Amino acid sequence: MIHDHFINQIEMYNFRCFDYLKVENLKRVNLLGGDNNIGKSGFLEALEAVTKTKNPSSLLIALRDIINRRQAYNAQFSEFDVIRYGEENLKFETNTISINFQIKSDEKLSNFGEQLSIFDGSDQNKENGEIDENLFVEIKVNNEYEKISYSKFMNIISRKGVTSFLLRNTRLNENVDFINSTIIDERKLASIYGYIVDMGMMDIINTFLKEFDPRIESLIIRPTETYSVFKIKLKDRKEPVLLSSMGGGLNRYIAIVCAIWKSKDGQLLIDEVENGIHYTKYEKLWEIIFEESIKANCQIFITTHSKECIEAFTRAAERYDNENIKYLNFSRTVDNSDKIVVTVLDSVGLENNFELGLDIR
Repeated sequence: MIHDHFINQIEMYNFRCFDYLKVENLKRVNLLGGDNNIGKSGFLEALEAVTKTKNPSSLLIALRDIINRRQAYNAQFSEFDVIRYGEENLKFETNTISINFQIKSDEKLSNFGEQLSIFDGSDQNKENGEIDENLFVEIKVNNEYEKISYSKFMNIISRKGVTSFLLRNTRLNENVDFINSTIIDERKLASIYGYIVDMGMMDIINTFLKEFDPRIESLIIRPTETYSVFKIKLKDRKEPVLLSSMGGGLNRYIAIVCAIWKSKDGQLLIDEVENGIHYTKYEKLWEIIFEESIKANCQIFITTHSKECIEAFTRAAERYDNENIKYLNFSRTVDNSDKIVVTVLDSVGLENNFELGLDIR
């Protein structure tokens, strides 16, 4: 099986909370653990940016999607917050791609970092003179180069109408998906499940659901004029019930299992995999992730805060090819609390840490 698309190592500069970070020895399934606000979700976003990017235009759309998903609460404008505060350049290097992103000015600005932090690309800011028209963005992806004005860049981030042609004609790598930490919107779930239908794998998914909850017979799509509704057929009920009535855990379980195959020959990024799922289901979920990631040739990166989830991961990994299953522990250095480091451990290392009573969450 060819793994040329796998990210084996990543090096990044000035992305969100990371001034510099290099992580090597990444494998097929990678579990990320560590304290709150230490960069696990940010690391997933960095991976999303590099794996979705084909050229400079697709990098813009990838960054737009990352920012809009995280800032969904703010419908008025999107703030460009992926570059570390006070910096104007962003860089990624992996075994598959090289990305350089830099905000520049035709005139050197003394308060450049502070000026960038307040820009949101809105007309109001332009009227107030807060956006310097000398600002522009330079992007280089491998050997492709693009330069655009900063105001146009912020229009892209904010989904302004003037960029509709670019948005319609720029395609991202479609075999990369991100499952966030909350219940999955059923419109997104329908999009993911559509790939399962196209591959004729509905019966396989139903088998997984029966293992999750023995009362389940099958997953059903109920089309309407405007959207589709997910329903669950239960053994003891004549009429199917709404998926939304079954709790958030089943929703996320379906999304995760289907997204592995939607991300065939690509990457799947899952934030806080344990959310909504009972701890007794963790080990079975890991078995499915390990087995299906091999079949789908899919590289997976997953975050968790749960010790029980890590322990289940460790137990399940011992029964599989644990050389291709790694744990990434995020921590801060003792002498500099702003400096984040990542230690890559295999399943044997995890077992040793648990035996010593060390907390690796």
